[in-house]
Amino acid sequence: MNKTSHLVTLMLSMIILSALSITDAQANGYWRCATEPAQNFWEEQINQKSFTGKGTLCITPHGLWSSLKVRGLTRNNAYTVWWVYIDKPESCVNFPLPEGFELADGSTIPFAEPSGYAGGCGLADFFTLDPSGEFVNPLVTYGRMDSTVAGRHGKVRFYGELRSFTPSPGSQVWMFIFGHGPAKQDDKRELARQLLTPEDPLSGAPHLGIEGRGFGYPAGVVVFDIP
Repeated sequence: MNKTSHLVTLMLSMIILSALSITDAQANGYWRCATEPAQNFWEEQINQKSFTGKGTLCITPHGLWSSLKVRGLTRNNAYTVWWVYIDKPESCVNFPLPEGFELADGSTIPFAEPSGYAGGCGLADFFTLDPSGEFVNPLVTYGRMDSTVAGRHGKVRFYGELRSFTPSPGSQVWMFIFGHGPAKQDDKRELARQLLTPEDPLSGAPHLGIEGRGFGYPAGVVVFDIP
């Protein structure tokens, strides 16, 4: 098989997988796939554009595979997508953060957290605190899935693979989209930060978020409840 044929085969495979519905499974019976709508978080408020999309998550014999297609992103802005895993959603605090809520680094959130997008889970579960105010073992685990700079039409398809991992029954898996503002094409170190990190100091300064520089913001989210 030549290089062109291999590329065409790979693209066709991705298209077929992304078209699976919530009840569909691969013919071999080993794949379980679900499709859920992408929900606006703050992208519409920040960039005044209608945000829509859908994500597909497949549990495979080798781990997790994902496809996320969205539209309404801002041309030439950088975006990252993050796997979010919550093993026991019943332990979430069910505390939506209001507009102006003061975070541990002294900053405040610009808009109220959407209500009910992940049942009783939300931003507060990323930063579990003990009585002294120190971060302790949080309910949420997360890591980068994919990233890009949005093109002219604001339509983007993201892909991801998390190998050797099977979510627990009753858990949640999110695809969390972060916006990072205009891509810093003239400064590759800054562009790398935009495409590789949350740019959120609370995620772990200095490497995941330069101190005092909360450039990343939650743009949209897809939530999967694992049966």
